[in-house]
Amino acid sequence: MAGDVVMFPGQGSQRIGMGKEVFDAYPQLCDRADEIVGHSLRELCLKDPDGRLNETSRTQEAVYFVSCLMYLAYAEEHGAEQVRYLTGHSLGLYPALFAAGVFDLFEGLEIVSRRGALMQEARDGAMVAVLGPRASEIDDHLARLEFFDVDVANYNSPEQVVLSALKPRLEELVPRLEETGHRCVWLPVSGAFHSRHMEPARLRFAQFLRDRTFTPPTKPVVSTTSGRTLGARHLLEEMVFQLVKPVRWWQTVTHLSRTGHKTFDEVGPGRVLTKLSAEILGDEPSPQAEPRK
Repeated sequence: MAGDVVMFPGQGSQRIGMGKEVFDAYPQLCDRADEIVGHSLRELCLKDPDGRLNETSRTQEAVYFVSCLMYLAYAEEHGAEQVRYLTGHSLGLYPALFAAGVFDLFEGLEIVSRRGALMQEARDGAMVAVLGPRASEIDDHLARLEFFDVDVANYNSPEQVVLSALKPRLEELVPRLEETGHRCVWLPVSGAFHSRHMEPARLRFAQFLRDRTFTPPTKPVVSTTSGRTLGARHLLEEMVFQLVKPVRWWQTVTHLSRTGHKTFDEVGPGRVLTKLSAEILGDEPSPQAEPRK
């Protein structure tokens, strides 16, 4: 039986070997996808021969495509009509929109490929995960320490938030947070994603998308930036402004649970969202989930 909510992971869930359970089931889709991106997604995911799987542009193409194939397999097993709500963490928005029929697999891949390329061009920024029982107080800490130019990129759980800023500012901030008992982990990214520093990428992405027409979602897709259900009029706004707004995963899962949604199925590589959601809902004393970006 399908879960009340199907959730899709974002960048950071990539692993060598991902997709091995679905590539053989959809050979024609794989061939067409390779033509669009100009390289073998199967080879990238299974072997990563050139060591590029963790490059933002390649990562986003790969995670999107594998998540979509896994959703096709999931829908065949459980029945697409059983899926009630869809949501995704950052990049995970795009397989959610595919699952809702907003665009087909290949238009989504073209969009994600452009998104990843623009984000990879961002320079001088950095991201740091702040972990621990006081992570939820990070907004107060930033204000008290007068780091008003540091943005919260992800509210992943009450014990995990991610900060984005220019790297020198985070280098100043991290020791001060550690002095107050926070554990800080630098994330391997090239830019300050989900922050004000992505504004140039947002403008170029908006220009890329502005002439496209999208199909209204056939299933409710819940935004993790606003918490609202996305209608046809909100799709372009969500895709564009998501680049500069924080991912409110903690708040989104809490809202869905409080409105009667009790089962969450993660579709895509890895199980990080499953662990985060269990931590948020108190389903288990799970170990600290891997930081998300």
